[in-house]
Amino acid sequence: MHGIIFASFRDFARDSFGSALDGVWPEQDYLTGESYDDKDFVRLLGRACEGTGLAAKDMLRRFGVFAGSRSFAALYPDYYAKSGNTRAFLLSVEERIHELVRSTIPYARPPHLQVRPLGEEGVVISYTSGRRLCALLEGLVEGTAEHYGERLTIREVQCMHRGDLGCAFLVEPAEGEAGYGFVGRGVAQPG
Repeated sequence: MHGIIFASFRDFARDSFGSALDGVWPEQDYLTGESYDDKDFVRLLGRACEGTGLAAKDMLRRFGVFAGSRSFAALYPDYYAKSGNTRAFLLSVEERIHELVRSTIPYARPPHLQVRPLGEEGVVISYTSGRRLCALLEGLVEGTAEHYGERLTIREVQCMHRGDLGCAFLVEPAEGEAGYGFVGRGVAQPG
């Protein structure tokens, strides 16, 4: 897993929970330009959940909001500025960010996203990763919309945790809203 995830998770924990989670972090400092074993992140996540009482899904989503609105916006300010809105950002994140990470960081394996337009203003995101961190992706989408000050809804219509082969999210402007911004999330129930 990319070191920026570890560094951002540490910043999120300190910002959100103060010194309550200081014992969670090992002596090792994770470097943003390196790649680390996925098991290290799972251990840190587990310790943070134990220290806060939050379920892993809730911790991951909250971390995603933080990373999407703050960490990644600080790391890739030109990309956020050039995209201009959540939809444009999402439609090009795989090619502009994940491909860059794959080509510059040895052993980095960001998830594979397929983002397609949905109507004039929405997107469909297909996510596949052996890590099964779809809650993190949901939070990243929410945090990106927060960064742009937009209002949106996000619905997970497929999920690996429910037995599907991958996860799929429908991201659309909120009902009656002009443009994006997070207002709610939901899980579509099988019909």
